[in-house]
Amino acid sequence: MQPEQGHRLAGPTDGDAVPPRPAEPDPPAGDPVPPRPAEPGPPATDPAPPRPAEPGAPLSEPRTFRLPGAIVAWWAWLILAAVVLADIAFTGRNHTAVEIAATLLFVTGLVYACALRPRVIADSAGITVQNPLRDHRVPWGSVIAVDLKESVQVHCAAEPGAKRGKVIHSWALYTQRRTRLRSEMLKQGDRRRLPRNTVTADSGMSPQTQKLLNQPAAQLMATQLDDLAREARERGAAPGPPVVRWAWPAIAAIIAPAIVLVLVITVFR
Repeated sequence: MQPEQGHRLAGPTDGDAVPPRPAEPDPPAGDPVPPRPAEPGPPATDPAPPRPAEPGAPLSEPRTFRLPGAIVAWWAWLILAAVVLADIAFTGRNHTAVEIAATLLFVTGLVYACALRPRVIADSAGITVQNPLRDHRVPWGSVIAVDLKESVQVHCAAEPGAKRGKVIHSWALYTQRRTRLRSEMLKQGDRRRLPRNTVTADSGMSPQTQKLLNQPAAQLMATQLDDLAREARERGAAPGPPVVRWAWPAIAAIIAPAIVLVLVITVFR
């Protein structure tokens, strides 16, 4: 009888070394995931190109030129007149008080017409010179030059059949005699009699800055208006005749109180 043979699992014996398991190769790198297509939508439109500047339109918005002193004078008078009228309303009960009130209204109309209303307005089509009782409208193509003498002057092109063009004087933009003499002395290089507040070469500023600071405000505004007129002519602004209109609101502000004052003095006594 053969000895019983033990059953053993197939495999290496205890004395044999277990060979290392070969490393599995890395999976091949896959192709990059394509980006997700954008959802369909309205086609993109190119931004609208900027509109070219129209000939003779150097300004997009109107610009107003006037001196601040006239505005200060208007408000100072208006406050004074309001205080006096309020005092008359509470205390005045005689004919003299009525005359004073009528006189205040008449002077207020004059101050409005002569101080608050005058100005120079520049827009895309031309220049408007508002004086106390009349308005002058000139297209840019007819403005030859703008300069300063006693006041700002707008030189217009000569109309057909006229020997020379019209010169419009602005009531709003003017220069005092002392300021004008100082500017003339600066141009001539004479600094011996200049006021102490005049900026000189020793102030550390550039010559161009000194020149600007020593110019009167009306001169600076006249230079700006002259530049606007030159740019408009270069753009091809069309000429045209100056138009003059009466300023009826200002005329009414003067005439109506004047009639009341005359009636109070001569009739209602």
